[in-house]
Amino acid sequence: MRITTPAPADRIDLDDVDLADPMLYTRGDAHLAWQTLRAERPVFWQRRRTGPGFWAVTRYADVRRVLRDHETFGSEHGTSITMIGVPDPGAGRMMQSTDPPRHRGLRGEIGRPLAPRAVGDRAETIRSLVRRCIEPARDGGVWDAAAAFTRMTGQIAARFMEFPDDDVDRLLSLSYATQAPLDPHYRLGSQQLTLRLAHHEIMSYFAERLRARPRSGLLAHLTGIEIDGRRLTHEELLLNCHSLIVAFVMTTAQTASTTMIALAGQGGGEGRWPPGTPMQEAVEEALRWASPATHFVRQARRDVELHGVKIKAGEPVTAWLASANRDPAVFARPYALDLGRSPNRHVAFGSGPHRCVGAPLARLVLATLFEELFAHIESFELAGDPEHLVSNEIGGIVGLPLRVRPRPGGPWA
Repeated sequence: MRITTPAPADRIDLDDVDLADPMLYTRGDAHLAWQTLRAERPVFWQRRRTGPGFWAVTRYADVRRVLRDHETFGSEHGTSITMIGVPDPGAGRMMQSTDPPRHRGLRGEIGRPLAPRAVGDRAETIRSLVRRCIEPARDGGVWDAAAAFTRMTGQIAARFMEFPDDDVDRLLSLSYATQAPLDPHYRLGSQQLTLRLAHHEIMSYFAERLRARPRSGLLAHLTGIEIDGRRLTHEELLLNCHSLIVAFVMTTAQTASTTMIALAGQGGGEGRWPPGTPMQEAVEEALRWASPATHFVRQARRDVELHGVKIKAGEPVTAWLASANRDPAVFARPYALDLGRSPNRHVAFGSGPHRCVGAPLARLVLATLFEELFAHIESFELAGDPEHLVSNEIGGIVGLPLRVRPRPGGPWA
């Protein structure tokens, strides 16, 4: 997603806004659209030339309300724009597409290997993979940081889910195809064909892994948990494996790439990590800045009114995380990357009962990556234009050519 800095008085004609169009996020100006909507139409009906329309909420307080109030806004009819009007096969069976009270049981059990203490036990493995990721940058040539960060997240997923490194590239491509079915790097045909094939191949892959009866790792953990007194069915296992692999590979890589672009822009083309950067604050600000998941969809479970607008039961509502994270009512200088920003109540991981279960892992990976980049790299510059992922779901970067200068006295000196 292109990150822009619209002036406070800038606006866009709302007749020209199409939040469903993936090209808005690669060639258009999504941030200008969200700024206009926050100011003029905080509850906006998005008409579409093809497919059903949907409501869009863009202010921070409204996004949090939609995501937190599961009794009014449910998750069991699809959680992304591509699922609007399509029955969700994961409804009631996949963690992200299940509402409380069942969701609490699923989240509690599935999330145990991703809890902060369990993730912390993997810290050295994560650091080793991070160092391997940035090692090719030391030769002074052009280094594709986006590709390196993306593959690193796939390798971390492989450690947690215990599948071979040889399968990382295949699963990365399939995972991105589910979120960016029109991107030329990942499309397998039409949008619907790409989605169908990618979902099918991911499910088939994990069916094969489960047939091998894993004895350790996250897959083994999933086969042993019980929800409401019974173990997950085979289909429930596959659906949740699918959800986890996609979540593993999306947030961290895109946050890191987008932050590097911003730092280069702040330095007039030469990016540097500010000395004395507080790491915890830097991670949170990077997440706010990147907002890698642009939106989540909910369906109104009953008639409700927001800002004088009536939303009818059964209508889809999109909660725009990336817009909420630029809301000037909450964030001072929202279009500035401030790595020391505190407090920072961003919603990059969502809000409420469905807040991302992998947040502790993402934070640890980002903190480790930023530490290693700071230790090894004095400065960096863009060696070409970043290439943005064609997606309305993930604010992603698929190509980020950088040239780096090692830090004097650092590990590469």
